[in-house]
Amino acid sequence: MIMVSIINVMPKSKSKLIFLISSEKLPIYEPNIPEPTSREELLKYWLSISLDERTANKVLWLTEGGAKVSRMTDEVCPYLDRPERFDHSPQVLCKESVWASRCYWEVLYSGWVVIGAACEGAGRKAGDGPCGLGENEESWGLGWAGSCYEAWHKGINSRVADVPQCCTIGVYVDQPAGLLCFYTVETEEDSKKKEVKLLHRFKNPIKEKMLPGFWVGRQSSCLILKKEE
Repeated sequence: MIMVSIINVMPKSKSKLIFLISSEKLPIYEPNIPEPTSREELLKYWLSISLDERTANKVLWLTEGGAKVSRMTDEVCPYLDRPERFDHSPQVLCKESVWASRCYWEVLYSGWVVIGAACEGAGRKAGDGPCGLGENEESWGLGWAGSCYEAWHKGINSRVADVPQCCTIGVYVDQPAGLLCFYTVETEEDSKKKEVKLLHRFKNPIKEKMLPGFWVGRQSSCLILKKEE
């Protein structure tokens, strides 16, 4: 199956979509198969994602070919004003979308960030109401809250207790099943192999294409990782 990547040009009903064919090949979607329980199984659904500069709030700086987003100062990046850009929340979305498929990606982060995904029609302007990842019913997010992880959806947070902070987070989406999962990704001491541990699992109907996204606080950054060869 060839993944069709969709770049969102305008949100909600005013949207115009540009279709790009990506070389990303994902397994043909089969319903009712067991949910992945290991990193090896999750890697079958790897999706290479890249940041969409046109959605980035002006306090965010994108580098490394669209793989890294940083907010080290309050200096404003000279982006042009665009209808799809976040004008209040310090967020950026990715070019690639998830629809009718299962996808997985990993992110290395530092500082105060929220990692997640949003429906393509989710609000991006101050007049749209809360736009942060997990602050509305069209987005989901997870971040480190200082002493524990917190998962967010519809403005409601769920604390993830007794899990130490990990600098690498994996995200798995099964859009037809309405499933979004967050994992820590760490190297096991005995095998020296990376493995995942489930942090939080959302199960909600997902009726729109989903775009990976990042909320970035001051002195913070997110780096989208490449699949290991």
